[in-house]
Formats: sequence, C-alpha cells, structure tokens
Amino acid sequence: MDEQKIIRLINSKRKAIEENLLLSSQLKEIKEKIKEFLDEKLTGESILDLRYKKFKLSGQKTLWSDLEGYPFNGLKWISPWIDFFEKYIAEKTIKQRLENENLWVEARTRGNELHLLAGEKDKNGKIHIVIDEITSEIRIDKKDQAPNNLLKKIDAILTTKKGKKIKTTMQFLEE
Repeated sequence: MDEQKIIRLINSKRKAIEENLLLSSQLKEIKEKIKEFLDEKLTGESILDLRYKKFKLSGQKTLWSDLEGYPFNGLKWISPWIDFFEKYIAEKTIKQRLENENLWVEARTRGNELHLLAGEKDKNGKIHIVIDEITSEIRIDKKDQAPNNLLKKIDAILTTKKGKKIKTTMQFLEE
C-alpha cells in the first residue's frame, strides 16, 4: 500500500477511531498496513529510521477487547502508529516561506496536496488552505481563520502531463 492510500485510510477512519467505533480487528489491520509501509521505507540509519527501530521494540502493546470485539483504549493503542506515520510524511514535506513587512505566506507540498498558510505578522491566527492536485479541490481548514479575513481571491492552476491547464478559483465577495 502506498502512502497516499494509507493517508486516505487514516483520514477515512479517524473519526471512527476517536469514537471507538471500530472493532479491534479493524484497528489491527490499520496498524499492520502502517507497520508494513514503515518497515519498507525506514530501513536506513537516519535519525527517523533509528527512532522507528526503537519505537517498534517498545511499541508492541496488547490490544484488549470486550466481548463484542470493541477495543479498550483503541485510540491510545493505535495513535502512536498513526503519529509515527505522520512524522514520516512530515519529514518529506517540502516547505517554502515568503515574508514582507506585514504578511507571511508558507507553502508546503505533501503528497498530492499543496498546503498554503498565511497570516499577518503582528496578529495571532492564520489561514490554512489545502489544494488537492488530483481533484483540483480547494479546501479550507475549519479550525483556522477564514480566508476572506485576509485574502480577496485564491487561484490554482494545474498543468496536466500533456500541457493542458486547469484553473480553479475561489473568490470572496462582499455585498
């Protein structure tokens, strides 16, 4: 399973994991997919590779279940595996930052997504916009500031392998 499939798997199951709605067998299956991926990718001597080797030795805890097959503390059991996978992804993130006297803008590329973060230098809060390379979808992270507080318009131009350009726009209109 490639990293994009694991990301989608984790994201699709995150709420169910948090609410303890998955059976122990389902949690074990998710953990095994993450473990197989990390075992394949983290085989060297980098700091992350060494941390993973140590984590695997200390991270083998038993998952206890009730009579119906639902885990006790399933979130606590699976979270270290999800966290380690997310550390691996974060290490691969490409980051660029621009600043002027009033604003800062940061672009992070992770997998098939472009994350744009922006904020005013002297104020708390930021906006977080996610652009999906495959679907051209523009999403806004709800836990951050609304983009129309800082931006007038968001444009994304995607270019296919054959050179075709796809433009998607999000505009904020005031009446």
